[in-house]
Amino acid sequence: MRLYLVAPTRFLLFLPLLSILFGAQSSAQNKRDTVTAGIYLKTLNNINSGTFSYDVDLWMWYHFKNDTLKPLQTVEIANAKRYEYSNGSDTVIKGMHWSSQNCKATINQNWNLEHYPFDHQKLEIVLEETQQDTRNLIMQVDKKEYQFNKNIDVKGWIVDSARCWNGTSHYNSDFGDPNLNGESNYSKVNFTIFLSRKCWSLFFKLFTGCYVAFLVSFMAFFIKPIYVDPRFGLTLGGLFAAVGNKYVVDSNIPSSISFSLADQIHDCTFVYMFLTIALSIISLKNDDEGKLKKQIKFDRYAACVVLFSYILLNTYFIIHAL
Repeated sequence: MRLYLVAPTRFLLFLPLLSILFGAQSSAQNKRDTVTAGIYLKTLNNINSGTFSYDVDLWMWYHFKNDTLKPLQTVEIANAKRYEYSNGSDTVIKGMHWSSQNCKATINQNWNLEHYPFDHQKLEIVLEETQQDTRNLIMQVDKKEYQFNKNIDVKGWIVDSARCWNGTSHYNSDFGDPNLNGESNYSKVNFTIFLSRKCWSLFFKLFTGCYVAFLVSFMAFFIKPIYVDPRFGLTLGGLFAAVGNKYVVDSNIPSSISFSLADQIHDCTFVYMFLTIALSIISLKNDDEGKLKKQIKFDRYAACVVLFSYILLNTYFIIHAL
């Protein structure tokens, strides 16, 4: 019996210590201030993949109880190139501060153009506290839904959806704070809007020249090998046209290390044009050997294989991008 009574008795001795520890932790959490933040997106424009940015005009507000907090001054748009505040106000309603202001900002955006012009983009606005770390202040979204003007008309884009959530920014620096040990955490809220590009008209504008160049090159299979100049001239002319089209398309897309849809289509076209030249050389050899029937049959099969495989590859590239 003694063995069974000792363990519970010792456990009871630790209850006061445990209550003190958990009580201290709970008290520390209760001391943290909470700021709820919200925005209303009024306009979205100047979506520019060349400058890696876009412009917004929005209204932002904060709710909090602590009179010493100044979120209009301490909260920044963490991913903005520049921003300008106006019409700031602070009102106390039933013991709760309601601070609000208008903001015009240019936001940094890392565009994912791998599937351009069938790309989907995620535009984020990140509000982050800059003075009080997460030991003292927590930011939360005021609304469960991202509020924005339903009449926003972004030229060339479709607004798919939007959402918002709470987060924390971790920095491997204490920014000189002696109470921290080389790292710090600051509360933030993310507001994200998802866009998809109105793509088909842009796609045909970009790649019609490339496809016409391929078709011009493809016509070489219908010219007898004895006419060397027009047969090879068509293919070379189409090749130069395709190269020119690639330069035009690349000028509209920022340079990227990813192998994009535009690169796939153009490189595929170049390969098939070189293949057309190689097949024309084989056909010319058959003609020199007096194998007319073999040459006609070879051109017929070569034309079918080249055309249908080119169409299938391009269809695959486009479906994968979509």
